[in-house]
Amino acid sequence: MPVFVLQFAGRMDRRAGLVVPTSPVTSRKGSPGRTKAAMRRWQGQLQSLAAKLNAAREAERTRLARELHDDLGQTLTSLKLELLRMLKMVDWSRLDPSTLDRAQSLIGLTEISLETTRRIATSLRPPTLDHLGLAEAIRWEASLVQARTGIRCHYVVRGNTLQLSDDRATGVFRIFQEAVTNVIRHAEASAIKIDLYETGSKLVLSVKDNGLGMTPSEFSDPASIGLVGMRERARLLGGTLDISGKKGKGTAVVLRMPTGGRRKRHPAHHAHPAR
Repeated sequence: MPVFVLQFAGRMDRRAGLVVPTSPVTSRKGSPGRTKAAMRRWQGQLQSLAAKLNAAREAERTRLARELHDDLGQTLTSLKLELLRMLKMVDWSRLDPSTLDRAQSLIGLTEISLETTRRIATSLRPPTLDHLGLAEAIRWEASLVQARTGIRCHYVVRGNTLQLSDDRATGVFRIFQEAVTNVIRHAEASAIKIDLYETGSKLVLSVKDNGLGMTPSEFSDPASIGLVGMRERARLLGGTLDISGKKGKGTAVVLRMPTGGRRKRHPAHHAHPAR
């Protein structure tokens, strides 16, 4: 009986901690047609694996965000209320002033912990994405970026924006997040312009900055995990991701994808800066 040795030429998926095979190589040569068919099957399987990994990652993010908000957040809120009630019950005139200072410090630490919990839960899964849709989730995220970094974020929604299915809206939002994160980390920009609109049967998301500008070698670098992840998400959405830049004049990231998964339309939004 012939023995076939299957070897994998693979790459490390750092996000999932897996070695993902890129092509099967057998010790017995087949016809070109069979080889191409085998490659297509493997590509389909890898694409399916990537989609399942993304879905599992988002499900875990959602679960953690809910537990942080519902469990830890409520516990910290109860602790804060009990501490405030204690302050009202104690006769502080009979106690050392340092004791009152410590009690107030405990309340302050509880408030900081509560705010940190909310921030982490929101970063894992923004509530606006589930309750108000993609357009408002991007607007809210842009306002947080502007408040946190001082980078001006101008957000424009043109026409009627549809509410995508949950998984597609999440995919677009994660691409937006990664694009903005790259601007914050590398671009040294002072402004970001965000465009979201429909044209024909396609949804377009554009993120442009006025920073240093990426070079072709930088945005084609296969070692850039963030850019690779953005392109992979775009592909899973059935769309394309174009990245262009000019040295000293900023970078543009443009996602184009078929709308699909249509459920209902939001009222038309107007152009406005994120606040």
